[in-house]
Formats: sequence, structure tokens, C-alpha cells
Amino acid sequence: MYALGIDGGGSRTRALLCDTLGQIIGQGLSGGTNPRTSSARELKTHLQEAIEQATRSIDPSKILAAHFGLAGAGDAKTRAKVQTITKELLCEEATRTIGHDLEIALAGGLGNNAGIVLVAGTGSACYGRTCEGSSTKCGDWGDLVDDVGSGSWIGLRALQACVRQTDGRLRESPLKQAVMDFLKIEHMDAFKTRIHDSGLSRSERAQLAPIILDLASAGDEVSLTIVAEAVDALSNCVFITCRQLDIKSPTVLLAGGLLQHTYFSDSLEAALNTRIPNAIITQPILNPTAGAVLMALEAASCKINEATLENLKKASYC
Repeated sequence: MYALGIDGGGSRTRALLCDTLGQIIGQGLSGGTNPRTSSARELKTHLQEAIEQATRSIDPSKILAAHFGLAGAGDAKTRAKVQTITKELLCEEATRTIGHDLEIALAGGLGNNAGIVLVAGTGSACYGRTCEGSSTKCGDWGDLVDDVGSGSWIGLRALQACVRQTDGRLRESPLKQAVMDFLKIEHMDAFKTRIHDSGLSRSERAQLAPIILDLASAGDEVSLTIVAEAVDALSNCVFITCRQLDIKSPTVLLAGGLLQHTYFSDSLEAALNTRIPNAIITQPILNPTAGAVLMALEAASCKINEATLENLKKASYC
């Protein structure tokens, strides 16, 4: 018998098939499956592609349980929508559970133990769970009103600083030219056309963030201010999550693309140590797709031990 884990984001979906001992059987990769940004047809097509790739070597009727950890699937109505679609993809006997992507990041990152995960990538969010099973989420309201400290948030702050430097509200710094180079414009006269006519998506804004992080690490004062605001906002999300769950000495897992930048990760860890002195900051044990497998095994009442975790550590991003 087998367990299937699905990690679905806005741009990519990963599937991981294992036996009940956590030994990897197959993996799959397809397009985005965020139910808030993908149509029902796209959602079904991409899930089906990833599942078919992962299960091509087995009889799908042997799948005991599957967990779908999808960005945007945090509410009951959305989960019900996904549940309907999954009925067409797996045999009726398979146990199917659905949750959001933060749950599988935490489950994988801490090996199904309790703690807090802070994700800082294109967007941002914080999620925590106690040993008793209580859980809460902070952030994750979307880029229009939230996503504090994320790549898209840093990119937006940089754009705002650029125009303020242009009209004299801020003293000019290397940030202005860096933003212009990123936008591929030679003069600020072309700024409005580039932003409003051509458009700049959330993910495109996030691509500006590493440039600002480099400038901050080089000492640009405006960039330093933006990064300081970002790490303060993110550390506050962790602090609020601790308070909501009444956790005094949290194990905190840091995840997301921004953490690959040493200056940013060091700054964030320093902010967390200041705000939550008893926090234990750790690196992920497993990737989120393996976390989804753990949740599938748990839903099927399969035994999870150290050997299971060691087997799942062999999972790679395909």
C-alpha cells in the first residue's frame, strides 16, 4: 500500500509517492494548483499530471491515503471544492485530506513535531501548532493588504522609495538606479508607463527583492531601512503566533526563497532572538512534499518512526 503527498503552489505542484515505510516510489511535477488563482480545470489538470507521473509504476488503487497541501486552501469552502476534484483523481477507498501549504511545510520541516513555521518568499505567512493539536495562522492575507516582509512587499517598498527619491522626498541613493535597471527604463519619465501600462505582477515585484537585499548588505541606507522593516514585521508574526498559542520556547522553522540570502537570514534570526529570546531556530528536516506524505500516513493511522523520516529525507524536488 502507498501514501501520496501533494505540495501545490501558485506556479508549481509537486507529488511524492511512498510506501507505508516512507520509501520513495515516484515523484511528479506540474503547474500551479492554488485554488484561488487557478480555474477548476487547471486545478484538475495539474493535479492529475503530477499524480500520474508519481504513480506510473504502481496500481493507483493501492493508494491508501493522500494529503493535498495547497496554497490558498485554508478555508472550508475552498477545501470542499478541492475535495470534489480529488474524487475524480483517486480511487474512492483512498483517504483524502486537504489543507494549506503552511501545514505541510511545518509537518515536513519539523518531522511532524509541534512548532512554528515562518515562510518568507514571494509572499509571507506564519503558522504554528502545539503538541495538543491547537493551531493558528498569522498573515497570509494576500499581497494587496498583507504579505509583510515578503519578496513582493520588499519590491513594492523599493518602487515607492524610487519615486520618492525622484521627486525629492528621499535623498537619492543607489536604490533608484537599481530599480530603473530592473525595470529596464533609462529615465523616470518612463516609470508610469512601465508600471501602469505594462504592469508589474506580485511575482515580478518579488524578483526585485534580492537586488534590494544586496544593496542593504552593501550599506545603502534606504535599502537597510526597507530590510529592517521587513525583518521586524516577520519577527512580529512569529511573536504573535507564540502569544496566540501560549508557547514560551518555540521551535521556529524558517522557510522561503528570501532565506537563501545570507544577509536577510542573518538579520531575521537576529530580530527573532531579540524579540523571542527563548526561540530555537532550526532548519527543515524534510521538504513540504514529504511533509504532505507524513500527513497522509498519519491520516491512514500508519506508524511513523525515525526509519520513516530517514527514508523520506531521500525525497528531492523533481
